Amino acid sequence: MRKLRDLIEQRGELASQLPSFLSLEADLDQDVCNECHGANFVRLDVPREHPDFGKAVQCRCVDTESHQERTDRLQRYSNIGPLTRLTFDNLIARGRSSDPRDQAHFQRCVEDAQAFAKDPQGWLVLVGASGSGKTHIAAAITNRCLELGTPALFVVVPDLLDHLRAAYRPDAEVSYDQLFEQVRTAPVLVLDDLGTHSATPWAEEKLYQLINHRYNARLPTVVTTNKPLRKLDDRLRTRLGDPSLSQPHADPISTVHLLEERRPLEDLGMNMIGLPMIQEMTFESFDLTDFRSPRDQTQREQAYRAALDFADNPDGWMVLLGGRARDRTHLAAAIANRRRMSGELPVYVQISDFLDSLRRTINDDDQRDFDRIKRTARDCPFLILEDLEVGMRSDWVRDQLFQTLNPRCLARLPTVITTPHTLTKLVTDPGWERLARLLTDPRFSSEIVVGETPQEEEVAQPKRRAAKRSGRGT
Repeated sequence: MRKLRDLIEQRGELASQLPSFLSLEADLDQDVCNECHGANFVRLDVPREHPDFGKAVQCRCVDTESHQERTDRLQRYSNIGPLTRLTFDNLIARGRSSDPRDQAHFQRCVEDAQAFAKDPQGWLVLVGASGSGKTHIAAAITNRCLELGTPALFVVVPDLLDHLRAAYRPDAEVSYDQLFEQVRTAPVLVLDDLGTHSATPWAEEKLYQLINHRYNARLPTVVTTNKPLRKLDDRLRTRLGDPSLSQPHADPISTVHLLEERRPLEDLGMNMIGLPMIQEMTFESFDLTDFRSPRDQTQREQAYRAALDFADNPDGWMVLLGGRARDRTHLAAAIANRRRMSGELPVYVQISDFLDSLRRTINDDDQRDFDRIKRTARDCPFLILEDLEVGMRSDWVRDQLFQTLNPRCLARLPTVITTPHTLTKLVTDPGWERLARLLTDPRFSSEIVVGETPQEEEVAQPKRRAAKRSGRGT
C-alpha cells in the first residue's frame, strides 16, 4: 500500500509540473482567438491532394503581436528550455567521430537539418549512438525555427509518455485529449530519444498513434533515436524508414541520417581502434632501447621494421609473437594507426571479446547481430586479432575462429594476429591443426618474433647469470 500511495503522489507531482508547452492556458491574460483558440496558427482548409494540405500558417490574431511578444510566446510553446544554447553556430562542423566516413555523414546531416529548419517539410530521422550529436542537431533545428517565427515543439519521448500518463488524472490541469492533440498536431514536432522509453504495450500504442497521424498528414517531424530502426517496433519502423520518405527535399521531403554508422563491433564496444591508449601506440612511440639482451634488441628491431613495412604495404598475414604483451600490442596498434592515417578503419578486437559477443548473440531470437559480427570480422578490409590463446579446448571456439579466418585466407585479406605462444606449440596443440595450417602457410603468412620468447629467456637467463659471475671473478 505504501508503494501505491507513493506512486499516486509521484503522479500528482508530475501532473503539477507539466511544462509550459502542455498548458493550453499559457496566455490567460489575452483573449482567446475564436479562429485558432489560442494556438496562434491554423491549418489551411484545402483538399487532401492540395500541396498545402496540412500546412500550418499564422492566424490573423498574430498580426497584432509585437516581435518580442511573439518570440516569448514561441519560446514558451517550444519546451526547448535550457537547450536554447544548442544552435547550428556552436555545432561541431563534422561531428565528434574521428572516422572520415562518419564525419561526411554528419556534415550531410547538418546541411539537411539547416534546410529543414529554414523550410520545415517532411521528416528527418537521426540515428546514432549516445554522444553522436543527435540532440544538438534536433535542438538547433528547433531554435532556428523559433528564430524564423515557426512554432516548433521539442519533446523527449520518455518525458512525453510520463506526462500523458499523468494527464489521465481527474485533477490534471490539462486533459489527456488536449495534451495528445497538441503534440499530435504541432506545426513542427521534434521527438528526442525515441527508443529509450519503457516499451510497454501502452507506450508503443501511444507512440504509434502519434507517429502514424503525423505520417498520414505529412506533418514536419524530427525524430532522434540511438537504436537501429530494425530494433524498433515494426509499426514504428515502417513509418520512420518508409522508402517513399527517403529522398531529402523531394516530395515528400524526408530522410534517415546515420550520424555514426552502426557497425556491429563498435556497437558492442569491441573495436579498440578508438581507445586513447591504443591511439598513443605508434611507431614513433615504440621504445627500441628497451631490450634485455643483444639478441632481444636484434629481434625487437627486426620486428619493428617488419611491422612498419606491413603497415605501409599490407599483404597477407602477420603473426606477432613474444613474451612481452605490451610490445606485441604496441606494434599491432602501430600498424592499425598507420592504416588509419591512410584513410582506412581497421577492425581491432580482443579475441576473447569477439568470442564472448558471439556467445551472447547466438541464442537471441533474432540472430542478425550474431551474423553481422561474424561477417564484419570475416570480410572487413583489415583485421587485427589480439591475444590468440592456444589451449582453448572448446570445439566451438576453434570452429568459430576457423570459420572467421579461413575465408580471410582464401580472399588474402590483410590480417594481424598476436599471441604469446610459438607457432610450434600451436601446431602441436590438439584440435588446432586447421588453424595452424593457416597461420604457418609461408605463401601468405609471416611469423614475427617481438623480442625473446619466454622459452628463449628461460634458456638464456642461466647463461647470463654465469657470464655475470665470470665477469666479476676476472
